[in-house]
Amino acid sequence: MLELRKSDYETYDYREFWQDNKRQYEDYSERLAIRKLLKDFTKKGTIADVGCGFGRLFNEYNDFEQVIMMDYSVNNLKNTINSIKDFYLENASAHKPANIYFIAADAENIPLKNEKMDMIISVRLMHHLNHIEKFINEISRVLKQRSVFILEFANKKNLKNILKFTFGRTKQSPFSPEPLYIGDTIRNYHPKEILKEIKKNDLYLKKIISVSNFRADFLKTKIKTSILKNAENAAQNIFSFLKLGPSIFIKAFREKEHNTVPESGFSELPELIMCPSCRDDKSLLQFNESEIICSKCTKRFKIIDGIYDLRIK
Repeated sequence: MLELRKSDYETYDYREFWQDNKRQYEDYSERLAIRKLLKDFTKKGTIADVGCGFGRLFNEYNDFEQVIMMDYSVNNLKNTINSIKDFYLENASAHKPANIYFIAADAENIPLKNEKMDMIISVRLMHHLNHIEKFINEISRVLKQRSVFILEFANKKNLKNILKFTFGRTKQSPFSPEPLYIGDTIRNYHPKEILKEIKKNDLYLKKIISVSNFRADFLKTKIKTSILKNAENAAQNIFSFLKLGPSIFIKAFREKEHNTVPESGFSELPELIMCPSCRDDKSLLQFNESEIICSKCTKRFKIIDGIYDLRIK
């Protein structure tokens, strides 16, 4: 079960973090990377955004046929519902997925059945997790064969940390394998350690992009955002080999052969989710207006305002 930490968002409105264009450059940089990684991906069946926040990136993948918005915070998911409603009010002609599901869940115990997702995307989540190996293992489990995982993580071995260490401003080496703690809630990771976990879980690296390469307060205050955006586009192509940005995006494929053949198209919610308590991929879930009940372990999960609360408390 996910340990509650100070980074939980039930009492904090995550939208404030992005208000007033304070992070316009970071938002642009991340969207630019996602568009590069989504390019040429045509298997647009079901996508899950794990750690979706308030749905900031929804319009980057709303052309999928089915979307699962997943976060541990119910408060975040309520804001996600409102964000998506606002998006379609402002963009009436935009593609609408056949289904959009809102699921409160633990990223280290994902309540999805095996091999059901065509793509998983996870941005600004990893630095909050206690056990990244469990998370990546869960991602591999729920992806179909030849499906794609887009992952962002905070990079310990970024240029700023290297310079600080080189000039003696910190004793924490950016080159050592252990995570770098920022305060009580944030963990930055060495890229090699993340790539080890990716390989260990039958995921095969396709592409790496170094992102937000000019994320520094003095640059954002002295240089116009439009100039930084142009520079970022070039830097993502140049710096990605060195992996020096504060944020790293990767694209990995799920390729290992299994005995089962992945389904074509997409399934409705009862065929997608499983009980996170007994974790039986074959057990049946009974739905009513206010609850989901596991037929095997009899665990009950609430449905509140369109949000399926599949957390184990």
